[in-house]
Amino acid sequence: MNGYVGIARLVKDCPVLSPQDTVRRAAGLLRASGGSRLPVCRNGSIFGTISERSIAAQLAAADSPNDVLDTSIESLVEPGVTLLDIRVSPQEAASVFAASGEDVLPVTDERGAFRGVLYRRDLLAYLSKNLRPPLVAGMATPLGVYLTNGVVSGGAGNIGLFLTGVSLSVMIILSGVIVELLQRLFSITTGINVSVFLASPPLTSTPNVYDIAFYVTTVLTVVVFFVLMRISPLSGYHAAEHMTVHAIESGEVLTYETVRRMPRVHPRCGTNLLAAAGVFVILTNKLSSSVGVLLALLVVVIGWRTVGGWLQYFVTTKDPSRRQIESGIAAGRQLLERYQEEPNRIPKPLERMWNIGLFQTAAGMLTVLSIAQQLVGLSWL
Repeated sequence: MNGYVGIARLVKDCPVLSPQDTVRRAAGLLRASGGSRLPVCRNGSIFGTISERSIAAQLAAADSPNDVLDTSIESLVEPGVTLLDIRVSPQEAASVFAASGEDVLPVTDERGAFRGVLYRRDLLAYLSKNLRPPLVAGMATPLGVYLTNGVVSGGAGNIGLFLTGVSLSVMIILSGVIVELLQRLFSITTGINVSVFLASPPLTSTPNVYDIAFYVTTVLTVVVFFVLMRISPLSGYHAAEHMTVHAIESGEVLTYETVRRMPRVHPRCGTNLLAAAGVFVILTNKLSSSVGVLLALLVVVIGWRTVGGWLQYFVTTKDPSRRQIESGIAAGRQLLERYQEEPNRIPKPLERMWNIGLFQTAAGMLTVLSIAQQLVGLSWL
């Protein structure tokens, strides 16, 4: 922020009102800002503020609130603004807040130009090392938990994310190999050549008995993949990731006893999206009419979180070990420490996408699958 130190990293933009703005607009912007007061400017300079208290008093005194909603706020502006210099230290800013009793104060630079506002809650969080990103994402890796807010990250790095892709691809390959071995064992035991049914094209456009082999092997492949995922260390790290994110977003201190009490299912987990896509594809394949598509959309909209939550609980996560929880805690602490240094920085789109980790994971998956196709030539890949 132009070389400023002190409270500069905590300053946020906020709406600025003019005396001609209406009570309706002021109340709406106050609600959206999350503070109890907004600055009011005249001729480019702050000359006062308007507070929720003054608006509440006017609305209470009116015969009907509707009578004053579209009147100007000029009579409600409170002069005598307490301003913070952007160059003051966080401790000095805390003294100003303590003396004024306000929960938000306008901030100006050395020329008196308005730079934004500082919220008391942000200052206290910074001083107590409790600044928290509003949203945290993450991923389980073979090297431990990875966490990010899209700007900074903590825990397992790019190598861990790459190895996640490698692990997923290996499980995909193993599930195919296991099902292929089961298929051959079934053919040897029963004398039924299953591969003939799998290699033959459909006889009709509607499902028939000869398609059973395809559906059974498909379901078996998915089930085996789920079992491999469940027993792999990734599911424990995945649970630890969710539990740590829950603790961060609820404002809890990151200790083992606190994190271990958190739920291991998270509503923003990517498993939910995969479940939604899977349900939609299955239903639209089975119900090809437009009514079927509408029914599929309805089921996905209503039940995708439920299905995703079920998959998280029974497939993609399991009760983590102490070591896995401590990996999540270490990643969370590193994330919060880095977030303290640049809480308001907005990343470029490509930077955000990189920090989420999808590129690195995809690279790991594609590397293994490409090698398998070239060297092994498995027909089911």
